[in-house]
Amino acid sequence: MNYDENKVDEFTLALLYLVAHERAEGMGARAWKGFDWETLNRLYDKGYISNPVVKAKSIAMTEEGFLKSKELFERYFTGEIRTIPLPKFTGAAKKRWNQVPERVRKDIMDTVWCTRCRTGTPMQLLEGAMSGSSLVLRGTCKRCGGEVARVIEQD
Repeated sequence: MNYDENKVDEFTLALLYLVAHERAEGMGARAWKGFDWETLNRLYDKGYISNPVVKAKSIAMTEEGFLKSKELFERYFTGEIRTIPLPKFTGAAKKRWNQVPERVRKDIMDTVWCTRCRTGTPMQLLEGAMSGSSLVLRGTCKRCGGEVARVIEQD
């Protein structure tokens, strides 16, 4: 049977997150290894897990493997969008954004118009740049993942 091995690897890695245990921050985790041996061998070759050919019923996940499995699990099996901690701002945009009071910034981020959802929605901020004297914020809708933007004009 012909199939996309990379896609199978991604889904298997995502499911390893579901069965992960003994998590140690920065050190990875352990996961039950009840998956196809060929797939586990490919994940081992990619550096996501330890060698699966051992008597133990679980395998060690590298830190990279654990974080990648978490990302894939959230992408495929939850409606959540992974939080990106540091949006990309140009220098001028960052300066302008910092001038906006924190309470107003929160209101701006919580009420962005999404053309897909056809309603006001929270925004996951990805970047900010100046366009003339206006600050343009770009990101994704936290409900549907569609692209959204918000323009903040100069006072």
